[in-house]
Amino acid sequence: MVALRPGQNLLLNNRLWSLWQVLPGEGRQLTIEAIGASEASFGMTRRLTAIQYGSELFIEQRRGGYWQANLERDWQQSDNGPVLVCRPANALDLLNVHTQSPALGQLTNEFSWSYSRSAKYRFCTRAYYYHYYAAWEGWRPESPPPVRTAYLLKNLTDLSRWIGAMVHDSLRFALARLRAGRPVSRDDLVGQMYRRAQADFESSQNGRYQQQPNALVGFQEHYYKVPLDKTTWQTSWQRAEQRLDTFLTSELYDRLGQYPPDSFLDVETLHSFSLAETKIWVQLDLARFDGQRIEIYAWKSGASDSVEIRRQLGVYGLYLRQTQPEWRHVPIRGMVYNLVDDRQEEVGLDPTTLEAVETEIKADIAHLRGLLVEPQANLAEINRFPMIDDRAICRGCQFRELCGR
Repeated sequence: MVALRPGQNLLLNNRLWSLWQVLPGEGRQLTIEAIGASEASFGMTRRLTAIQYGSELFIEQRRGGYWQANLERDWQQSDNGPVLVCRPANALDLLNVHTQSPALGQLTNEFSWSYSRSAKYRFCTRAYYYHYYAAWEGWRPESPPPVRTAYLLKNLTDLSRWIGAMVHDSLRFALARLRAGRPVSRDDLVGQMYRRAQADFESSQNGRYQQQPNALVGFQEHYYKVPLDKTTWQTSWQRAEQRLDTFLTSELYDRLGQYPPDSFLDVETLHSFSLAETKIWVQLDLARFDGQRIEIYAWKSGASDSVEIRRQLGVYGLYLRQTQPEWRHVPIRGMVYNLVDDRQEEVGLDPTTLEAVETEIKADIAHLRGLLVEPQANLAEINRFPMIDDRAICRGCQFRELCGR
């Protein structure tokens, strides 16, 4: 790898600096000590923090932003010898180089597919880039600030998604207890969810989530300083409680409680299978076998798009077909349950439907891989994932700080 050396010169903002020391730090970090060598900086000393990705060098500016130079191409001859000419750069320039560079250490960013990943891309291609590429390694304390910021923003939630996550987790616990033959009471479930809600709100309000973004809840409303008063929080909590109550008092839950525990095949466990030489991640809300057919359930909290529901449940069906050969010829029925209005809807998952979903997934995998600059290494360039034009969507996006919108 090309490296800076003492005695070399840098040109920053038309000021010449001579390198006195170049000290390696953690990860990709460098500490540079330089002495002014031009009239405007003569005799001054500077201690600079730099990040190096291969031949690309980023030097932090005092007031934000970076100076960027390529250690192989950006040298010019001068009376003082070769000078590395650095140009102004920003956080997105650094992220673009970061996502085109191999990861540090043993943990690599492998390409995979899931229904939620595909949905993120359809929501916004730039948000997809931030989530699956720019944020990688953001958990490492020595990673550059833009990478750590992308990781923090990736883990933010909002009130709407938080409600859904709390209710889903409560349903998972309730159904896991049914599966174990030990049903849980409504009061215990609500109490458990309320304690979690209080802890989540407090960790977000006091900013503790910024120390552990993937372990503690942080609301983007708090991060972006959107007014979030006590009444708004209470209304959100009440909405979560109502959805939980809707399920617990439903005919569906009553019926599930009458089935033998061993009829439950799966309750929200993360699984994977392989398709088109790609790992496919799935997490079924509920799957059970009634002796004649398999029922796959999905919980929803609003309007459901029939095409999206078919695709989501179809992925679950493909997982069961591939990983459980003994069920390959067992009929599968998809069920969507709406937590807002206690409504069930059946979705056909016959072999023709599953074959169509498989074709769609393979096409989507090919498309997403085709966007990469190095598909085998899963490396991405930011310009291949442009920002969308719909500012209404941007206003509610957790990544809007990076886009500058």
